[in-house]
Amino acid sequence: MMKRKLISIFLSVLLLLSLVLTAAAEETLWRIVDNADLLDTAEESAHEESIRLLREQYEMDVVILTVNTLDGKRPQDYADDYYDEHGYGCGEEKSGLLLLISMEERDLYISTCGNAIYALTDYGIQCVTDELLSGFELDYDAGFRMFLNALPEYFEAYENGTPIDGFADYSGDYYHGDQEEVVYYEEEFTPSVALAFLLGLIVATISVLIMRIGMRTKRPRHSAAGYMEENSFHIRQHQDLFLFSKVDKVRKQEPKPPSSSGGGSSVHRSSGGTRHGGGGRKF
Repeated sequence: MMKRKLISIFLSVLLLLSLVLTAAAEETLWRIVDNADLLDTAEESAHEESIRLLREQYEMDVVILTVNTLDGKRPQDYADDYYDEHGYGCGEEKSGLLLLISMEERDLYISTCGNAIYALTDYGIQCVTDELLSGFELDYDAGFRMFLNALPEYFEAYENGTPIDGFADYSGDYYHGDQEEVVYYEEEFTPSVALAFLLGLIVATISVLIMRIGMRTKRPRHSAAGYMEENSFHIRQHQDLFLFSKVDKVRKQEPKPPSSSGGGSSVHRSSGGTRHGGGGRKF
């Protein structure tokens, strides 16, 4: 009996220890992973705090990863895999983004996941990248700060149901990731919209019923002759004359994407099968 109690206590302690270690591991999952040593400790801490506030307010994860080499991988593959394998992301959709900076060939790439795919489209990625590079003209710390400061505008717009979108300019060195499909934000059918639709349907139905009731005194005729007085109309001569013809030619329009105001997000699958958007360039 004593032996069983000791085993139970031992197993309980192991379970409690594993829970503590798991919680500690989650707590120390850093969002600033500066393997290329571009920032000092104080700068890293400041950016970690900015990301914490973004996570709390918008439920979007943000990771900044700097490396000296991509180990032979493409920037897209490296960023996608790092995000997936380290368990980043908020909620069931794993929503968030990872900014990769590689010093090997001076590549930068932004990988998006979950709701961030719709919040930060190809156009949005290009815009925040412009902010990042503008700051890099001063130093790396300024670039990352301007990048983080640019994100709330896009997260806020998505949260309000009106994501910021446009058409990315591919004339320079900007590129999006592999494109298996292009996705667009679809506005949800909210209860207020449903209620307005239902009220309109009710009003229209009542109007039609009232008109039908007002027409019940009328009796339909089964032929045109029923509407004419007898011997009141005579046709003595009948002739058809062809005067002119008119042909209107209309140029066939190419089908437009679901969102006519933007280009959406180019989406692909990572090696682990997760859907990601993304884009990048040289710096």
